[in-house]
Amino acid sequence: MGRNIITALDIGTSTIHTIVAEEQRREGGLRILGVGVAPSAGVRRGAIVDIEEAAQAIRKSVDEARRSSGVPIKSVWVSVGGTAIFVSSSRGVVAVSRADGEISHEDVKRAVAAAQSFLPRQPNRETLHIIPRDFKVDNESGVKDPVGMHGVRLEADTLIIECSSSFLKNLTKTIEHVGLSVDDYVFSPLATAEAVLTKRQKELGVLLLDIGGGTASFVVYEEGAPMQAGVLPVGGAHITNDIAIGFRTHVDVAEAVKLAYGSCIPDDLPKREHVRLADFVEGETAVYSRRELAEIIEARMGDVFELLARELKKINRTELLPAGVVMVGGTSLLPGILGLARKEMRLPIERGILQEFSSAADDTTMPSFAPAFGVVLWAYKMAREDGAGWGRGFQSFSGSRWAHWLRSLIP
Repeated sequence: MGRNIITALDIGTSTIHTIVAEEQRREGGLRILGVGVAPSAGVRRGAIVDIEEAAQAIRKSVDEARRSSGVPIKSVWVSVGGTAIFVSSSRGVVAVSRADGEISHEDVKRAVAAAQSFLPRQPNRETLHIIPRDFKVDNESGVKDPVGMHGVRLEADTLIIECSSSFLKNLTKTIEHVGLSVDDYVFSPLATAEAVLTKRQKELGVLLLDIGGGTASFVVYEEGAPMQAGVLPVGGAHITNDIAIGFRTHVDVAEAVKLAYGSCIPDDLPKREHVRLADFVEGETAVYSRRELAEIIEARMGDVFELLARELKKINRTELLPAGVVMVGGTSLLPGILGLARKEMRLPIERGILQEFSSAADDTTMPSFAPAFGVVLWAYKMAREDGAGWGRGFQSFSGSRWAHWLRSLIP
């Protein structure tokens, strides 16, 4: 019997992560065999802007994962995010098909398909996920899994995540340029949630925030299902650019300064503590206070939390998520960021901790690995549930398999 290998690829604005994992048939679960990390290139806000540059960067990350795992890599599951993502809500209604009124898996699929067909068709968009938030059976609302229940009318309330078709075509072309095929695409926050959120957090109500280089993406869970998601056009690279402008220096120097002295809380810093650019690059003479640096970072991160608060207001969840906010991504490691988020959002805040599972590789517990780690778990669950079907605890109709099923309904 062949080995069940899953390879996940997360292409960020700043870094590209690759993880190779294997299903452990006897012990159960997954084992990480190898990882690859490379600086990103040819990518802006999660989108490919230079196919050749991006392909070279992907190749470096994949080759490192191939060497560390000792496994040939032919195909990858890919996380997607950035400003090419579109999130909508829609409802679909169908009549229960069986004469005795018992609801089947096919009824659920038809209700979800009806929700998608009700949504106005937008050009240049492809559906990544259709996620049932809950169902209504006749007059009984708030149903999570209607299969086996009895009724006449089934209604599905769904969250639909779409992506720009041209974005996906460019991404696919870039990956194929490396000699790989794409197994499927996954919206990054949904995958990351699999890696860092507990079942209890999802039930209580929680917001997962992944602050990447070019964007910050999020998903809100309540009663176990995603109820809202989105992408904010602000990320860690914007902080670096702000520092470069404020300190009148190169972005590489600004990034080094951010990593060495960055903080989100100016008032916590001594007034006389300074940053000397000469410590980072020869020929620079400028000296700035750490408070100035922190004020720049605080202002930009304040924008992120303000935008996030607006998103919560849209769904009437301002200050109303008992499990609070869980943050991942490299920017989540900035000193003081949890305190700033707590102050701005008035919610419990914590950094996401990756689930433990067997690993032959080092550093896979870093927050920056969360999206790729989550994609591995997402792919594993998809394989166990045999594609796009309805599964308790994994409530999503996803990707190319769902699209194939939808096409089968068309005469």
